[in-house]
Amino acid sequence: MTTTQAAPPPPPSDMPDVTDTGTIIGSIKLQHQPLEPASPILVTEDGNDTTMMQIDSNTNNNNAAAVEEEEDEEEDALQTIEKLRSDDLSARVEAARKLPSIALALGPERTRDELLPFLSDGIDDEDEVLEAIAVSLGGLVPHVGGADYASSLLTPLELLLAVEESVVREKAAASVIAISQSLSGADYTREFVGMIGRLANKEWFTARISACTLIAQAFPKMGPELRRTHLEYFAKLCKDDVPMVRRIASKNLGTLFYTVVDTLGAAVF
Repeated sequence: MTTTQAAPPPPPSDMPDVTDTGTIIGSIKLQHQPLEPASPILVTEDGNDTTMMQIDSNTNNNNAAAVEEEEDEEEDALQTIEKLRSDDLSARVEAARKLPSIALALGPERTRDELLPFLSDGIDDEDEVLEAIAVSLGGLVPHVGGADYASSLLTPLELLLAVEESVVREKAAASVIAISQSLSGADYTREFVGMIGRLANKEWFTARISACTLIAQAFPKMGPELRRTHLEYFAKLCKDDVPMVRRIASKNLGTLFYTVVDTLGAAVF
């Protein structure tokens, strides 16, 4: 009688025993991508690969960090604004020089609605602070929303154009001239030229001094009627009761004369 030899047991398989309910079906492998972080791949029982939905924790962390950084910048901006009320003169000057950073943190709308009115209310500060504010305001056009809102910067600058210290007025004049280049034709006439007319007729003589400089600067872009009106303003300033106004007017007479000739031609005379 022949004895049948039992078949050798099959070699061990690398696949998990799917009959065992305690065994996870399939295994997670990482797909190699040299240029990007790998995405988890689920290998199913039938061998098909299915990409799993990946929760990008790094992105979440970055978003959280960005929000926290933005909040920190806003907090720093508010603290810097508070420094403008400080009893320390150097702290107020430093804060005034940081107006662009403050405006960037606040955003255009809050800069227009909160920061600029705040500055307008603080024009009675020391000359060093006012000078720094006058210079900083000239660079805020991008931070108030661009050219469409540039005229909002003229409100605090108009106040600075009337202060007693000549250096502050000169810095404010330089800033309004720079800002005026961003204004549309309508805003230039209504806001910038309108401001000059108000300065020329203000009771306080320092405002009239500023008008002496600005009339010549604005003349080329004025319409015919406004040109005639502002030439009359300038002639009146040349005969002002205050000697300092007459002196500044005479100092700017040559500039205005050249501007009129350059704009209208020598035949006007």
